[in-house]
Amino acid sequence: MQTVGAAFDLRVAEQSEDCLYLNVWTQTLDADARQPVMMWIHGGGNLGGAGSEDAFDGSVIASKGVTALTFNYRLGAFGFLAHPDVGANFGVLDYVAVLDWVRTNITEFGGDPDNVTIFGESAGAVAVRTLLSCRQARGLFHRAIIQSAGFERPAFAPSWSYARAQTAAEALFDRLGSSDVEELRNVPTAAVKAVSHELSGIFPKPGQVHTPANLVWMPVADGTIVNDDAFPGWPPDLPVMLGCLENEARYFIKPGGSYTQETFANMARALCGPRAEEVMRLFERQGGSAYEALDRLFTTVIWTEPALQTMRRFAALGRRLYYYHFNRLSPGSLASGDLAKHSAEIRYVFGTLTNDGAYEEEDRRVSNLMQDAWISFARNGVPMSCDNQAWPVYGGDSPRVAWIENGISSRPFPITELMMTVNSLRTHGS
Repeated sequence: MQTVGAAFDLRVAEQSEDCLYLNVWTQTLDADARQPVMMWIHGGGNLGGAGSEDAFDGSVIASKGVTALTFNYRLGAFGFLAHPDVGANFGVLDYVAVLDWVRTNITEFGGDPDNVTIFGESAGAVAVRTLLSCRQARGLFHRAIIQSAGFERPAFAPSWSYARAQTAAEALFDRLGSSDVEELRNVPTAAVKAVSHELSGIFPKPGQVHTPANLVWMPVADGTIVNDDAFPGWPPDLPVMLGCLENEARYFIKPGGSYTQETFANMARALCGPRAEEVMRLFERQGGSAYEALDRLFTTVIWTEPALQTMRRFAALGRRLYYYHFNRLSPGSLASGDLAKHSAEIRYVFGTLTNDGAYEEEDRRVSNLMQDAWISFARNGVPMSCDNQAWPVYGGDSPRVAWIENGISSRPFPITELMMTVNSLRTHGS
């Protein structure tokens, strides 16, 4: 059951609470093949999406010697309600159930249960990050790729605590007319779905735009399934790869929309608090349209600055990390103005670029390079470039990252003045 639909075309559009299915692609059923397993967790704000979206077709990466897997998990309040009378993190239990299934069954599909990579984008990346904090998942996966989410909280936002999640659950109970668990179980699914949507946090305040930081139905540390920041599901030798896109925000704020200087100012105040005036002066010096400014602000505050904070934190823990920045602009993305928006990298990773003129031969070359890097990481824990050189490990005073544009090159981490201004909100306790 879902309320906002999927980012890509759904192969099967019927909704049902009977949704816990998975899909496997493989070239071999030889139990001795011991292929690396790549388990994809779809995004959709924990409100929509499915493992059956066309962009996630695992045929291409499976043809390169991988056993690929996608799956569904419960969404909205069905998956992420948290209350002491009901429980919590039902969607997280679905992730773990799939990992348990892989451990038991994946050899029958040519896969190696001792070499499992979990990877996901947006809410799927939050899922990957969550599994690092899930003791039940320890030892069930061996690499992790976090794409465009699953970072530290945005600098302006409070952490999503169990207390806040419980408040959201009680608001749902109020809307449904009962706090009795047995009565709630008899409420029609459609009614729960409707209220789940109303309370999801996707509706912005007047004069503002929606950001993923406002989403309500999320995994939450409950001390039982998901733990706090000690990362009990993350063995010390498990490498992590993560990254962002240049224009993440354009998935949420569409080119051609009515975005004024007032909208930008409202969002600067909402996202930057006491540094808002400083940020607005910075954009005045840089120039550009209100839409371009909103894209840069939104992308920095919600994605790239939290990613920087995450890299610093993980590196301080002594973890082996790799970072990428995606800025490949296809003909379709240039024509639409979407540029390198949130989710734009997914078809490159899966090799599911369409044949409708949105992509050209150069995009297919970049897609092959990205698949090789992702599969290399799954196989060996080290992403490799086209020249058979390992990506730079993140660390040191001048960390370098993989830059994906018209190929894959190595560049310094893309720190901007805006990013550091936003980052300063953390040290000032805002």
